[in-house]
Amino acid sequence: MDKKSIIGFVLISVILIAWLLWMQSKQQSRIPPKVQEQVQEQQQNIISDTQKVKKDTILTEQKTDTVSKHIELIEKYGVVFYKLSSEYSENDSLAGQEKIIMLENKKVKLEFTNHGGMLKKYTMKEFNTWNGEPVQLVDWKASKELSLVFTSKEGKIIDTRNLIFNAEYRPWQTVNLENDSNFKLIYELNISEDTSEKIIITYSFKPDSYEYDVDYELINPGNFIPNQKYEVFWSSSLNLTELRSDEEATFSSAYAYMGGELTEFTAGNFGEKERTEEKLTGNTQYVASRNKYFGVFIIPLDRYADGAILSGFKEHLKDEGLRNHYSISSVMEINDIKNEKSSFRIVITPIDYKILKSYEKELESTMRFSLDFIVRPIALYMIIPFFTFLHSFIPNYGIVIIVFSIVLKILLHPLTKKQMDSMKKMGQMSPKINAIREKYKDDPSKANTQIMKLYKEEGINPAGGCLPLLLQLPILYALFGVFRSTIELRQANFMLWITDLSAPDVILQLPFKIPIFGIDQVAGLATLMGITMFIQQKMTVTDPKQKAMVYLMPIMLTLLFFSFPSGLNLYYFIFNLLSIGQQIYTTKYKKVEPPNPEKQQKPKKKSFIEKMADIAEKQRSEQKKRR
Repeated sequence: MDKKSIIGFVLISVILIAWLLWMQSKQQSRIPPKVQEQVQEQQQNIISDTQKVKKDTILTEQKTDTVSKHIELIEKYGVVFYKLSSEYSENDSLAGQEKIIMLENKKVKLEFTNHGGMLKKYTMKEFNTWNGEPVQLVDWKASKELSLVFTSKEGKIIDTRNLIFNAEYRPWQTVNLENDSNFKLIYELNISEDTSEKIIITYSFKPDSYEYDVDYELINPGNFIPNQKYEVFWSSSLNLTELRSDEEATFSSAYAYMGGELTEFTAGNFGEKERTEEKLTGNTQYVASRNKYFGVFIIPLDRYADGAILSGFKEHLKDEGLRNHYSISSVMEINDIKNEKSSFRIVITPIDYKILKSYEKELESTMRFSLDFIVRPIALYMIIPFFTFLHSFIPNYGIVIIVFSIVLKILLHPLTKKQMDSMKKMGQMSPKINAIREKYKDDPSKANTQIMKLYKEEGINPAGGCLPLLLQLPILYALFGVFRSTIELRQANFMLWITDLSAPDVILQLPFKIPIFGIDQVAGLATLMGITMFIQQKMTVTDPKQKAMVYLMPIMLTLLFFSFPSGLNLYYFIFNLLSIGQQIYTTKYKKVEPPNPEKQQKPKKKSFIEKMADIAEKQRSEQKKRR
């Protein structure tokens, strides 16, 4: 289309629009004013009627929605309890109204809510998370903890966390428990209109403690709990507090202590729908769950619980994280259908041996270690008490570990002395051993027999050097468990870059993961430990066939120890330094009696190695006869 055609169409369009507007104004001017008024009035009436219909429709829809909501609540809670739920309100402006009270003692800050009459927040004053925030242990998803769960006479599962209790305190009222240790927090739920059926919850506190007590009173429970059972229910695990959630997960478990034995429950499946559960019956002294450094314990006071329910599942978190979720319940049977009472002590505490032991309820049983039957006695009765004693006058736990290394080295000195003397003698015998191997190079079995005979003649035990190492292994395992999981060393600063003795002292982050070991970080103390191990190996290994071990063992152990707590690496580094010093002294300054071929030894029982050598020699002789 050319330019002239476009201009022509535009002009025609303008003329047509102008003509239509002119005709409309002419027709309107012909209508009498009275008629125009009547038309306008009719239009206003139509608009008014339309608005009224819309308003009636909205009100009808709102009434329908309200009825539907009430039907849903009745289906969920039953006729008796639906009006008591936080989801119900005859006046929408009151829906979800919540009253919170804040309490504080020397150790913790607590918040309680009338929604469920439950604990909403539990913040410890003395501890921070890995990123410096105060430790708040009530799970942020659960938002509140410790409710009663029971089955109503309508067959509905009722969790009091969803019910609104009456409470006589101002919203956001604060209470200093150090000044008012007799303060009691009371929540009341009237189930019937005549208040003949109700639940009363009473909390009591202490001015300087991680614990609080809770009393439950059920008035006429036989009228609303037909199966005569209820649960005291903690629904979720404690909040994560450490940088490595996957490591926290390795320490997370749920427990029930029954009949003098601890039952441990570990989640096995991923996803809420795959939650596993274990129901236990019998006298129950307590139920508990813990993460790496903190735990919650529900302890019946006036009588044992009648059973326990432990359940849980696993959850994948971002950045290869992991979390274990646990629910714990104390199951209580109703003994009095008119007035049922039960009391509990709730302990939310660091996993500290002294604190747990002080309750005399075997709470310390939840402190678990790898190879528990070996490590546990060493950790709880030797290492932790010794560390606690030293820390009473040495404020730095790094120096405590150094002192512990020195003391342990002194205690093991008789064994290591014998080990080094034995190794020095073996070094002096190397020419004879090499001569035997050369002589019987075509018969290794015969060579080993002759070497064992030489050891016997010279009074040398070739396995003697392994004994100190074997004795150190349980101690090493125990230290590993102590440094990884005890609250005493959590975030304990030493010096320079070593700010947490319970975690690796990372000095370099690698852009890749080392194959097999799966680590992407370099730890400073582990590197120093590896260097001292290499020096020690270089000084002690004299057999040419074992030279590869001089390099291989330090490298392998250093890579392994990169992910270990820096406190453990500090101990090993100091212990190696002391061993190197002892080795230098033994080699250069201490004279060792040279082997005496003519030395007569008293007849003694053959060792296991000698017996094995005799068996090998006998088999070799029999094989020669068959040929």
